[in-house]
Amino acid sequence: MAEPAEQFYVFSKDTVLRSIATLEQQQIHEHFSGYLAILRALKIGKGLEPVKVTDIREFHDRYLHVLGAPDRSPFVRPFKSRGKGLALFNPNVSGSYSPASIRAGRPLAEVVEVHGTNRDASYTLKDGHAAAAFKNLLRNRKVPVGALVAFLYRDYGFRLAQPSIEAVADLFREEFGLTGSEGNGTFSALFFTDYGDFTKADLILAEEGNQNA
Repeated sequence: MAEPAEQFYVFSKDTVLRSIATLEQQQIHEHFSGYLAILRALKIGKGLEPVKVTDIREFHDRYLHVLGAPDRSPFVRPFKSRGKGLALFNPNVSGSYSPASIRAGRPLAEVVEVHGTNRDASYTLKDGHAAAAFKNLLRNRKVPVGALVAFLYRDYGFRLAQPSIEAVADLFREEFGLTGSEGNGTFSALFFTDYGDFTKADLILAEEGNQNA
């Protein structure tokens, strides 16, 4: 029997809004975005290229930028460590992840090591970073991976033979280095699979000419 042809799917608006509402209920630290950005940069650079603040900025531009948002607050996130709710925030990514902002005593300092200063600063993950992130950035609550990918990939689409949240989560895991022996361990420490909260109807066929990825 022939394999079904791949088609181009996107998350429905209702699915994205539902996923945002789920993430809003968790007090995930704001710097979890930076941690994800570093994981992604390490995967892209195969661990051979130093991770710079430009990598963290690129993650923000790709996944947290909101079209039409004011210049003073161009990014959005559905989680924050104090209070709840979707929040726009300022464009000063470099300042948010400067050595001064990741000094001892800050949650991200338990997870990330900063080398150098200013534009020359680079970032590495400390030994045991996943366990440290779980404690300090997630407050000992794992993140529902389906809800997270529906938010991150809200403006993107996927060529799939069958629409499923598992297939999209697999793409996320590959992009962020969450496969293989080490990556699987990081994934298990940070996320749980909320696939039962999704159905095939949550991914809908994209209109031709409206394909972002």
